[in-house]
Amino acid sequence: MLNSRYKSLLNQSALYGLSIFLMKGIALIMLPIYTSYLTPADYGRLEVLVIFANIACIVLGFGLVEALYRFVGLADGIDKKRRHAAECLLVAGIIAIISYATFHFYAKDLLPYLPGEISENELYLLGIALSVEGLINIPLTWLRITERAGLFFVITMLKVLLQVSLTFYWLINGWGITSILAAGALSSVVVAIILCIIQLKETPISFSIKHLKSIIYYAGPIFIGGAATFTLSGMDRWLLAEHFGATEIAAYAIAIKFALVPTLLIQPFTLWWFPKRFSVLKEHNGKNINAHFAVLGAIISVLMCGGLGLLGPLLIQTLTPVDYHAAIGILPWLLLCTLLKMLSDLLNLGCFVEKSSQLQMNINLVACGFGGLLLIILVPQFMVAGALAALIIANAIRMGLFYYFSQKKVYLPYKFGYLYPAISAAIVATWFGQIN
Repeated sequence: MLNSRYKSLLNQSALYGLSIFLMKGIALIMLPIYTSYLTPADYGRLEVLVIFANIACIVLGFGLVEALYRFVGLADGIDKKRRHAAECLLVAGIIAIISYATFHFYAKDLLPYLPGEISENELYLLGIALSVEGLINIPLTWLRITERAGLFFVITMLKVLLQVSLTFYWLINGWGITSILAAGALSSVVVAIILCIIQLKETPISFSIKHLKSIIYYAGPIFIGGAATFTLSGMDRWLLAEHFGATEIAAYAIAIKFALVPTLLIQPFTLWWFPKRFSVLKEHNGKNINAHFAVLGAIISVLMCGGLGLLGPLLIQTLTPVDYHAAIGILPWLLLCTLLKMLSDLLNLGCFVEKSSQLQMNINLVACGFGGLLLIILVPQFMVAGALAALIIANAIRMGLFYYFSQKKVYLPYKFGYLYPAISAAIVATWFGQIN
């Protein structure tokens, strides 16, 4: 059984991996162009918008992707799976309408809450892309669940090519940050329309108050807990920008871009595995199979973080002007934060099997609340060092809580023997990256 699953993994991982790396890694791919056309002050302002987008995506996503994984994964029969997918798309559509109306009419009113000199037009363009995010993510998740990696690749590549070409054209014509935001808005709307047409042909809109309540009941706590994770995915830069100015977070933002690369590289594995792990759990020997692939993902995660620790400093020196090279010393600590988050996601299955997602919400609230408190205390006094210390402690607490309660709910026989040598190799590689 493992051999057949490895074959499935290899067959689909290449397409998933390239698709997600290009779609989510545009900021890294375009980094030399961005840093050539944008000053550190401009890049810092762009980073403020990225932070806002991160928290908005969590809020507007409303935990629907996780709900789709759970309800479709545990549903019996293709008709029930299609019905749940249609219901999730309906909720995403309602959220899209409400969110677009909010940005259209109230973008100016939101500006005082954003650090940096963000314009109304910039926030409005970002709002367009954010509003249709759910109408992109739900159909893409449905394509993954139904194992259509080829179509997934074609659609995501369309978005990447459209966004990159428009961004480059408008950048060389002097549009600055607006070029990036306008390209993101237009490409998102085009792809959302295409994906919704594809899914609606397969899963016509289904409306059931009972089922919608179940989805909202499951997704709601994930949404609340996800919103709390803002403290671990943006509050650090928000406070740094507020206390020290947008220019000061430019190098920190560059380090974050590189520290997130492992999360992109692991996606071929997670995109294949996460939609399957619930249904696999019901199979014979399902717990052993889940444990095996979770540890495999953990080993891959550690090695990827070590590889970035080794190569990241060289890439930063090569791809960015000298004004951004302070990112080199920040990178190892952000990679540690990334690794802790990846391990949390891989070792948390037991926390997601019940009909309620209250446990995930509570874990995120505890870890993120503690992290937010540390950020508020440490950032004004220690700047970047304070932010890094707070993030590492909070992510370690989050990983420990997810692992403990997951094992308590559904015990999986993890075998960590090969993980420890991988951790040692990653530490050595990162050390060499800093001294070279």
